[in-house]
Amino acid sequence: MLPTDGNVLDSMLQCMRQATEANLRLQQDLLRSWTRYWPGFTARPVAPMTTSTNPNENGMSTMITKAPELDQQEAPQLPSSVYKNIREKVAVVTGAASGIGEAVARELANRGAKAVMLVDRSDAVQELAKSINQASGREVAEAKLGDTTDEAFRKRVFNEAAEKHGIVTICVPAAGITRDALSVTINKETGRAQIYPTETFRQVTEVNLIAPIYWGIEMVARIAEDRRQRGLKRWDPEETIQGVVVFLGSVSSQGNKGQISYAVAKAGLEGAAATLTKEAIFHGVRCGIIHPGFTDTPMARALGQDFLDKNVLPYTQLRRLIKPEEIADAICFMISNSAVSGELWADAGWHGPA
Repeated sequence: MLPTDGNVLDSMLQCMRQATEANLRLQQDLLRSWTRYWPGFTARPVAPMTTSTNPNENGMSTMITKAPELDQQEAPQLPSSVYKNIREKVAVVTGAASGIGEAVARELANRGAKAVMLVDRSDAVQELAKSINQASGREVAEAKLGDTTDEAFRKRVFNEAAEKHGIVTICVPAAGITRDALSVTINKETGRAQIYPTETFRQVTEVNLIAPIYWGIEMVARIAEDRRQRGLKRWDPEETIQGVVVFLGSVSSQGNKGQISYAVAKAGLEGAAATLTKEAIFHGVRCGIIHPGFTDTPMARALGQDFLDKNVLPYTQLRRLIKPEEIADAICFMISNSAVSGELWADAGWHGPA
């Protein structure tokens, strides 16, 4: 006996539904596999489509398909090794409007941070917050405009973050400036020596050395106070890590011609990180420093392509500028892996000329 037209259509619809569900399962398997090679990629679970058939007024079956509803407020679903010490944590990133700071802010959001305070004196940080939130599908980034050397501004950022989201437990003070010049030059007309300006030296060290240290100390102090209020004293290894500070050093910390103030500031951060990590671990806070090589940021591009081609690229093993995303990934590695301490060099094999 041949099937009726209604049975044939029902059978076709059933086959279509099964094929659709199989395709969705295949896509989800692919998404899961991609996250192994692209840690920042978000592979959210995909619910199967629901399909039903209803007879119309002519007695023929009509297929009704309902797409799954996605919760846009969910944090990304990533392997635990990727988001450890990051997922559902509150972070502060200074210098977040561009370069490494921007890349770090984006990566922290990708890895499930609860909130990321984007600190910068540039209005561009506001558009960045919108971009991160749109890409994440949730309100994770907040712009904080101000001067990182301003103590009152620093305290306000931590206060507002704590009141809205909870204690800040990740701090990446990435703001920095350069004012490059030789420490001594000879005026060809007068024959007199010109010395690198003291005021310029102070400005560079204020932004690149003192400010980052105090943003890190501020976070440690807030965590220490919170623990004290909860009746906790010395951190115990059975507890989880309470916070992480990652300072941004530089290959210039080893010395770089024309960067007397910048090199001093970055070398000083090594001592700050080494000292603070010994003190802050009492409260369960880890501290480290990463030394990036020449990275594709506005600061590096300001040197000019001719300078980069002659004085930078030939002395790196990769023979290219490092991508900000590569440094951000390394910083997140330092945050996530509690066994990593001290200094991490991400310099692309940089060996500068004598």
